[in-house]
Amino acid sequence: MTPILPAVHTKPTTLALLFSGSILALSMTGCGGGSDGTSSDSNGNVGNGGNTPPVSAASFSETATWQVTNLAPDAMTCYDFDAKAESSCDENKWDIKFDNQARSVKLWSNSGDSGAGLGGVFGLIDWSDLSRYSNATQDPDTKRDITTHYHEDRSGGIFDAQPWFEYNLKGNHQLYPNNRVYLVTTDNSSAMTDSSVQQPIYAIQITNYYNETGASGYPTLRWIDTALPNKVQTQTIDASNNDNWVYFDLTTGKSSSDKNSTWQIGFKRNDVILNGGDSAIGTKKGKVGGYLATTPAGYYDAQGKPITSQFTTDGSAATLTNLTTTAVYDRPMSARSWVIDSKGSDLNPAYTGNFPNLDFGWYTYNGMTHQLNAKPVDSAQGALIRSAEGNSYARVRLDKINYPDSSATTATSWEFKIDIQPAP
Repeated sequence: MTPILPAVHTKPTTLALLFSGSILALSMTGCGGGSDGTSSDSNGNVGNGGNTPPVSAASFSETATWQVTNLAPDAMTCYDFDAKAESSCDENKWDIKFDNQARSVKLWSNSGDSGAGLGGVFGLIDWSDLSRYSNATQDPDTKRDITTHYHEDRSGGIFDAQPWFEYNLKGNHQLYPNNRVYLVTTDNSSAMTDSSVQQPIYAIQITNYYNETGASGYPTLRWIDTALPNKVQTQTIDASNNDNWVYFDLTTGKSSSDKNSTWQIGFKRNDVILNGGDSAIGTKKGKVGGYLATTPAGYYDAQGKPITSQFTTDGSAATLTNLTTTAVYDRPMSARSWVIDSKGSDLNPAYTGNFPNLDFGWYTYNGMTHQLNAKPVDSAQGALIRSAEGNSYARVRLDKINYPDSSATTATSWEFKIDIQPAP
């Protein structure tokens, strides 16, 4: 299979979740601890606190190899790691789905927008770290419970494609905002970029993630109606609940837990959605879309890597002009340029690198040979996946992508190595 590459590449990040159009993709996150003494993952999701970490008797006690051979366009292959066998995708027993779309491959867990199960994903994580886990419910270093770190498959858009933060830059498991400015339109079918009463267009920044006590899950939102750039508004939002979204109305500055309220942007921990596309829910489904207007200077080097010293200094005051100087914004060239929320999974990442050599976390793409290659163990990434029943887990790594010969551009099979933690 040959990936169809877009003409323009956005700045890649290993924390991005969004898969764009016709790119093969599969997602990545990390793990860590919160500043309030609790354990948290790369998304700031807080696990058990306290002074006595729980002791887990569970372990990866079984292994399996899953070889996917049906690589026809639009073919879906599902796997039940409890049974160590492929399973019907029409039933709810499957745990991992391999979705071989016409121009892409995606993996899904049986959760959220992807299935009726109790599944979820923790990862992608460097295999050198993930291989140290003796089980899927406990951090190997702190011994704290990590069961709250698993994410359901969900919808996401511009904030996944172009994340608003970097993670763990100083080894302290913190999120650091990059103070990017995002345009938010209330009508993603319109190419208009000038705000009006009929079609407001906002610009927003997320400048912090912690409250005054250092607890995570409290994003500070700073925004303007782009027709009134000097009228800057700021609000800290309690999005600390792991299970419930907070819906925010940029017009009134009010938040609600009611999905049927009027809202343009929603928060849950560090996750951000817009009221459009697959994220449009409730009785007042919107047509909201997003676009990256600017990334303040100094946060990334020429290779797109974060400059730690810039991130670890509070840049909220210095980057206010990036929000209010609307004349220098990058703007969408057409209505199709607005990024609309679509279904995603932490198993589906944006790529890193530059053509012809692209890194998709699970594998690499060689633009000269048009072949995909599973990454060697020393540079591989993998994920922890919770079962559809919610009581067993698997540690998954892509081991091989097989081709009939070195000149072929269509793979014959994909092989995944799976370590299984059975249900108690």
